[in-house]
Amino acid sequence: MRVTIDVRRVAVADIFPLRHAVLRPGRPESASVYPEDGYAVHVAAYHCGDGAEVLAGCATVFPEAWPGASVGPGWVRAPQPAAWRLRGMAVDPARHGCGVGRLVLAAVVDAAAGAGAPLLWANGRTTALGFYERLGWSVVGEEFIAADSGLPHKPIALPVDCDAKCL
Repeated sequence: MRVTIDVRRVAVADIFPLRHAVLRPGRPESASVYPEDGYAVHVAAYHCGDGAEVLAGCATVFPEAWPGASVGPGWVRAPQPAAWRLRGMAVDPARHGCGVGRLVLAAVVDAAAGAGAPLLWANGRTTALGFYERLGWSVVGEEFIAADSGLPHKPIALPVDCDAKCL
């Protein structure tokens, strides 16, 4: 059996079940709806094999200004009104370590770059920071507890012009 990972842009309804199951388990479904879903780019990674597709990873990106930071490299200190934001990055726990997250992240970086964004930013869960840092992202702020999940996060950013060489 040949297994591949197919990454493509999809409708939010296609990724919503995984986003909710991984990022907001046990919470109302409304906790997984983002105000930006209507105009955001949604990316899905499907594990394909034996004639079946299984949703393995997802992410959402959209334009949202970066306010600037007081820490981190120089490229992140100034506000960036044309920046894009990453939210809802999720990989099926059974697929961790298989490259699914890297492929999803590459697709959202491409989406932001294609829109002319100079910077992509997110509030990354503290437990996932190593993943992002291995792919070129920088931690650019202090840890905080996210109101929507109750979990510790840190702001992270990636200069989009670094494109695939950072991934």
